[in-house]
Amino acid sequence: MIRRKDSEGWILVSQHDHAVLAGEIIALWGNDAFERPRPFGEVVFAVARHDSGWKDWDASPKINPENGYPANFMEMEPGDQYRIWKGSYLGHAREHPYASSLIALHFGRFNEKSLSKNPGNGKAKLLEREIDEFVSGNLGMEASSGEAGVLPPDVKINLRFVQIGDIISLTLCHGWYDMDIKDVPVNYEGDTAPIKMASSDGFNFTMDPYPFAVPVVKCSVPAVRLSRASFESDDDLRRALRDSEPIALDFTIGKG
Repeated sequence: MIRRKDSEGWILVSQHDHAVLAGEIIALWGNDAFERPRPFGEVVFAVARHDSGWKDWDASPKINPENGYPANFMEMEPGDQYRIWKGSYLGHAREHPYASSLIALHFGRFNEKSLSKNPGNGKAKLLEREIDEFVSGNLGMEASSGEAGVLPPDVKINLRFVQIGDIISLTLCHGWYDMDIKDVPVNYEGDTAPIKMASSDGFNFTMDPYPFAVPVVKCSVPAVRLSRASFESDDDLRRALRDSEPIALDFTIGKG
């Protein structure tokens, strides 16, 4: 779940819906200044499905036991992370091996950070090995999820598109007022540029420089509103979600 602070409680967005939003945004990428991703369909699919392993969790979420808040994607136990991240890249592996490899590499970066914080994390070590084997088998090469330098240049660029779609969508869903995105691909020759996102209300954003094919990006994500912030148990949260108010968060992204 993505938690967005509301007046009395939270607005929650599922990880899957956040990823679908990210895919819709990257599908509009490309203009005279920024080259469109390629292979286009596989990159957009990877962005839109990168959190598909979260569906079961989001259907039956847990609380953060320290504060009773709905647990967000950064507050996971190693066992839950392992199942969710692995499910995200294996779910479409047969039909979309290239896109699934990008998703695996995306979670390999998060897993690398988890290992650096806790070298004894057995689940993270296991996932690192499994991601490396999965990506190497799909791409027909030796690849390491923890070392982007061993990947072909186009794979590194397309992995960056997955990361950038993720960042843009997270910025919208959380309502962050500013975000600096570094190393944004300009083309497939290795040129990059920083992009600045800004907003005064958490719904209407600008990007400078502007990377999209349309003058203004208009997009929306389904969400639910909870009237209180803290819950006594997982079941208490799940009951509140069943009774929650469904809403939509509408966004625009224009030129800075």
